[in-house]
Amino acid sequence: MTARPARAARALDVLDERMSGVAHQPHRPSWECACCGEPWPCPAGQTQLAEAYRTDRSGLSIYMAGLYAAAVDEMPTYPASVLYARFVSWTRALRAAM
Repeated sequence: MTARPARAARALDVLDERMSGVAHQPHRPSWECACCGEPWPCPAGQTQLAEAYRTDRSGLSIYMAGLYAAAVDEMPTYPASVLYARFVSWTRALRAAM
C-alpha cells in the first residue's frame, strides 16, 4: 500500500465530533450524499459543514482535503481537478468571505 491511500484511510477513520450533526454524509465509494443522492458534498452538506466548522475554516479545509484524497483513490475515473473543485475549492471561498 502506498502512503497516499494510508493517509486517506486515516482521514476517513477519524470522524470529527462536529460531523455528528451533519445529516448530509457521504456514501462511499460512490461519494453520493446518503441523504439526498447528490454528489457529496451536496449544497446542503456544504452548508452543514460550514456551520459545524464556522470557527475553524482552516480545519474544514484540511478535513475536506483528506476526504478529497480518499475520493481520488476510490473514484479513479474522475479527473482529480473535478474532485478538487467538488471537495476543496468551496472551502477556500468560505475563508475568503471571512
